[in-house]
Amino acid sequence: MGAPSTSSRHLLLEDRPPPSTPTVQRLPGKARPRQEVLRECEAEVAEMRGYIPRVLWDFLIPDLSRVFRWRVQLDCGCIPEVLTREDGTPPHEAQWKDHRSPLPPGQMICHHDDSPPPPYRVIAEWGERREVTFPADPVEPPDDTDPRVWSVIRHDEPHTSAFWEVTLACGHVEEAIAPSLDWVPASGPRRAAPERVQQMSAEFEDIWRVNPELQTERDREHTRRMLADGWPTPEPERLCYSCPQVRMILAYERVGWLVPRQRQPEKTASTAPSRSTLERRLRKAEAEAERLGAELDRID
Repeated sequence: MGAPSTSSRHLLLEDRPPPSTPTVQRLPGKARPRQEVLRECEAEVAEMRGYIPRVLWDFLIPDLSRVFRWRVQLDCGCIPEVLTREDGTPPHEAQWKDHRSPLPPGQMICHHDDSPPPPYRVIAEWGERREVTFPADPVEPPDDTDPRVWSVIRHDEPHTSAFWEVTLACGHVEEAIAPSLDWVPASGPRRAAPERVQQMSAEFEDIWRVNPELQTERDREHTRRMLADGWPTPEPERLCYSCPQVRMILAYERVGWLVPRQRQPEKTASTAPSRSTLERRLRKAEAEAERLGAELDRID
């Protein structure tokens, strides 16, 4: 990767100015040696063939002879290389994956150690559902959990939870836990009794006062919003782990096919005959026609 730019690295997606349409241009630096990239891709394809059933190879394993190489410039200053199937779709129109699902077009993941923490985002859409069974929680609380909080949320027996795939307002995908196995989004969130919410609010304030480092200010504000909303379950917002690492594509450069394509032999343009040549052919044709006409007359 190229040297990252400190001017945009600390900004979340919504803090950045809207990018202009990415353009194809010559980017700083050079592409990696083609043979080096090809060896890596061949090794990855060989690994995929080891665990993917042969009947699915044509669908899941890319044909390296149809892979095209690009270099892209991101708004953090990095210039990574990417691969696409065929060369028709430029990188900013493709959908690149994050840790869970494809990102909106124009975005790519580029990790930086000093990126900001994940922000909370409102859930905009509910998607697919899955169930996961967990063993009983340990009696001792995790290192970052207050014992009083752990005593409330701990499961002392094995339990099964329903997870829903959710699309956040930023366009990225995370998961939310349903309050019960029979819950559906149309049911809406379940809320605690007002007196219970009031009690929880006092308990949280006491915990923060005793241990100010227990939660960050971001998490405290989130907790206060949930208390003000009646402690809804599931919560209407989730942490987005993609936003801090998402970068916008500013420009791109075509590198070429991963496997060079064989050149088709050029067709030599045929030279048009001269006028004298055409007149000579015409006289021969007329003489032949006259001769054939005489033959017909003799037959008649």
